[in-house]
Amino acid sequence: MTMDSHADIIPSITDAVDRVAAELVRVSHWGQSSYINLPLFFPSGTAASVRISKIGNTFRVDDSGFAFREIETIGFDRSFPKIAARLAGVERLSTDRRVIYTDTDEAGLYRAICDVGFASHAVVSEIYSRAADDESTDVEDYLRERLESIFGSSHVEPEKDIIGASSHAWKVSATLHLPSGLTVFQAVGTHAYSVYKASTAFHDLNGLPTPPRCVAVVKDKEAMGVNLNVLAQAGRVIQGDQTDDAYRAAAA
Repeated sequence: MTMDSHADIIPSITDAVDRVAAELVRVSHWGQSSYINLPLFFPSGTAASVRISKIGNTFRVDDSGFAFREIETIGFDRSFPKIAARLAGVERLSTDRRVIYTDTDEAGLYRAICDVGFASHAVVSEIYSRAADDESTDVEDYLRERLESIFGSSHVEPEKDIIGASSHAWKVSATLHLPSGLTVFQAVGTHAYSVYKASTAFHDLNGLPTPPRCVAVVKDKEAMGVNLNVLAQAGRVIQGDQTDDAYRAAAA
């Protein structure tokens, strides 16, 4: 094989980037509307999308109800109108019970697509965050009682801010202070946002010169699915109703 023929089969940087860019933003046309999938992803892995339709001399840009359907799957659809109206209002967008939208001329089409896409993504992110916090709170209340019962209240400090290697302050469910060292306990819900938040905090804390032991406490390991593996890569994982010995072993 000659040098020239070898070079021919290696993709150039422009070809490689062009192919990736084509995957990041996808466009499809259906009937009188066009759809754009943006490189913004909901917790389910679905890309945030916008729909563009022609209304007279203007363009209607909306999220086609994608954000509403995303939160409907976790039972928080009633939260959509209020949160969507607040977040969309920042960019002077309009909303109804299921859709975020705006009307624009061709000159404003680029900004409208960006604004609607980001607003749609922001609504889902906030509602998922609330759902994760609500679920984690139930685990946190139980967790603190267990820790104080096992180790004594003088060794347990609830809702503590811990500075990670990045200098970011992470609010954790509880810290346990023992002669053997510091252990961080974090209640984690089943939602992807809760798992991501905990694993990110643990990885940051693990980067400290003297890292604490990091323990994620979940309500049901089986219900975590593949997210259990994500947590396990960053710290120890125990189920809230495990024995006192399991808590002691996690803190050891």
